[in-house]
Amino acid sequence: MTPHDMAILFPAVAGFCMVIGGMLLIWKGAIVLAGTDSSTALSIEWEKKFKLNTQAPGIAFFILGLLFSSLAIYSSRSTEPIYVVGTLDDVNEIVTVTVAPQQLWEIKSGSNGVIDGMFRPDTETINLKFTAACYEDAQIPHNLSKIKDRIIKIDNIKLKRKCSNSIETRPENIVSTTAPLPPIGSQPAFGAVQ
Repeated sequence: MTPHDMAILFPAVAGFCMVIGGMLLIWKGAIVLAGTDSSTALSIEWEKKFKLNTQAPGIAFFILGLLFSSLAIYSSRSTEPIYVVGTLDDVNEIVTVTVAPQQLWEIKSGSNGVIDGMFRPDTETINLKFTAACYEDAQIPHNLSKIKDRIIKIDNIKLKRKCSNSIETRPENIVSTTAPLPPIGSQPAFGAVQ
């Protein structure tokens, strides 16, 4: 189970337990949902922006349960995709964009082959690697916190050409044929009985 899965599972279980526990306490009579006097009322205030007063403190179990369950639902949502759009200047080939974290994490083993180490993954900055036939690869770092609308825009990137795309014609590579060639518009003769 990954830490992300545990971060979803624990609030969901806690929220479920809070709601079921609140129902059991109400059933046993330990708490009541009926109004109480103002001295035993529940009051919650957050930065003078949010204020909640209730004279039924038993409702707090349900509010906390709902809060934990909502946190689990919010954490379980899938991450939204990031789009890469743009054009490369003067490139006539198919370009492959490889996305990888900028920092590589290394864990080395001891001389006896035992591996015991840790790393903290940080994918805030990623490398975009552009690869095309007859061009040198280019790597450009991108900070994910600076992108807007989940779109990485590529502009003014030039790949350096390694080879020419023109084929040289040399007379020694041209082979003459002695057989007469059929006219261009004639039906093909291959596969037919001759």
